[in-house]
Amino acid sequence: MAFNAKRYSPDAFTQGVWLAIMGGQFKVARAGNPIYEQALEESGYRKKIEPAEKERALYTAIATGVLRDWSGVEDDSGEPIPYSIENAVEVMLDNPDLVARILSQANDLSNFRREDIEDQGKKPRQRSNTA
Repeated sequence: MAFNAKRYSPDAFTQGVWLAIMGGQFKVARAGNPIYEQALEESGYRKKIEPAEKERALYTAIATGVLRDWSGVEDDSGEPIPYSIENAVEVMLDNPDLVARILSQANDLSNFRREDIEDQGKKPRQRSNTA
């Protein structure tokens, strides 16, 4: 089987894919995508010195460029929390284990494979007529 140079979906890298994480559904984009990198710069993350400011800047960049949406996220009284960057930052500040899972999934390239990739690998090999 040959190397498939088109194995990943570029749209999924930035738009994200829906994944089940800790009982909720989270739309996660690939770590390091251009939207995330720009958000990281704009948040001032690399220039912050205070740990709390640095953490908030990082979570703002993650909420902007990696975590694109969610479903099934509730407050302590069972009310749904709508997705927004501000809400995502607050949820991540309260749940560092969620941040670790989101980033783990954002770094797992298998989440961003094209859906038709299995069919592409089954093409018959062509043989040369020269012997």
